[in-house]
Amino acid sequence: MKRIWLVPAILVVLTTLIGCVPLSVKISNADRKVELAELIQVNKDLIKTDKTKANELIDRRNKLYDEAVVGYSEITETKKKGADDYKQRAHYKIAEIHKFRKKLDDALTHYQEVVKIAPGGYLGSRAAGNMSTIRRNRQEIQEQLRTYRNRSLVDTPESQEVAVQALYKVAEAYVAIGDFEEAINHYEKLVEEFKDHELAPRSLYKVGNLYFYQLYDYTNAGGWGAFVRVAKDYEGTYEAGEAETLLKKSRQDLTMIAQDQEDISKYTNSKAMAMRKAGRLVTSADLYQMGQRDRIVQDYQNIAAGWIRMRNYPNASFAYRELAENLTGNKFAQADALYQIGRLHQLDGEYTKAIEGYDNLFKEAPQSTWRNEAVYQQAVCYRSIREFAKAHEMFGAYMSLDQPEQLKYYREAQQIVRQFELDQDEDGFMFYKEQEAGTSDQDPNDKPEK
Repeated sequence: MKRIWLVPAILVVLTTLIGCVPLSVKISNADRKVELAELIQVNKDLIKTDKTKANELIDRRNKLYDEAVVGYSEITETKKKGADDYKQRAHYKIAEIHKFRKKLDDALTHYQEVVKIAPGGYLGSRAAGNMSTIRRNRQEIQEQLRTYRNRSLVDTPESQEVAVQALYKVAEAYVAIGDFEEAINHYEKLVEEFKDHELAPRSLYKVGNLYFYQLYDYTNAGGWGAFVRVAKDYEGTYEAGEAETLLKKSRQDLTMIAQDQEDISKYTNSKAMAMRKAGRLVTSADLYQMGQRDRIVQDYQNIAAGWIRMRNYPNASFAYRELAENLTGNKFAQADALYQIGRLHQLDGEYTKAIEGYDNLFKEAPQSTWRNEAVYQQAVCYRSIREFAKAHEMFGAYMSLDQPEQLKYYREAQQIVRQFELDQDEDGFMFYKEQEAGTSDQDPNDKPEK
């Protein structure tokens, strides 16, 4: 009889445990899928030379995004009390994925859900702004394309000027809604049809920028080729000079990144790395050749710094994460990497993920020399997402960490705390509480408790 009841009992326990997975864990798992998807960057050279491999990478990226949407959707459907913050964040992330995949109507649907949950909060405000941007620019695209089609057929200087301006506005509108491929198509169309117009070098330069800093494509068929064309075809223009400078710096950065990646590969045990990726416990001593670990640390740091200069934050974060996870024996380097991950999220406007990154630093390296800086930056992130009570707490915590003269941002934190603790309408509620509640500190009758 015991054997008969054993399996059902285990299933009940497992089902209960699965159902009790914290929302914080669920959203972190979904976020990780998005981060992995963002690392799959398919360039135009690969599409031209090996379309099969390019399609495989695109399919893998789409699968990760699909899995992330499933994870976020579970959160949006939860009935747990106090889950609104997680539900709002999940809806926002789904909207961003749909926007990236050019499913703008689906993106608008989820942005609207974000606004419904908390219209006055940080994500609510951003979602409302994104909705407005999408709607306004979709209309702009339709109107300007109509103008371009009508005027480009009329062979007069006035009509041609209207046509080129309309085409440029179409490209700019596509940039605004995040459809960088279509923006590139229309910038290039302008260059092809109006190559002698003053907007041509500017448009071609913007093509290079979009490839480099949005699509992370540094190939001859992508950003590199665009900048070379600017320098060659529009010699003497401002854009040509900028392109030449950028190509020189980028060549140095990309070369150094490639050399450091090759160096890491040379001293890495490929079998141990495969075991680690499969979930097996593998130490840095197993991963890297004896006596080379300090060198590997420097390589990872150089790679991350190079990607930061290229404004490729996904790859920079990946390099720091590899360092933090693979070289845990070097506590200083690990702590530095954990701090930099949080900082990169902050620079990219991902304030919630930055807060989580700094929390990870406090957990894994509480004695880090980056602790004071991380506490201050975390407070800044809380203020950015309009969680003013938590920001007030964290700025206060920062001021208590050390002597004022030892704290880099002591005066800034002190000024912020003083402002937060004002009560101008003398209703008993400090300014930060009024901000948190969305009430006025100028009207004593407008109180947070209402």
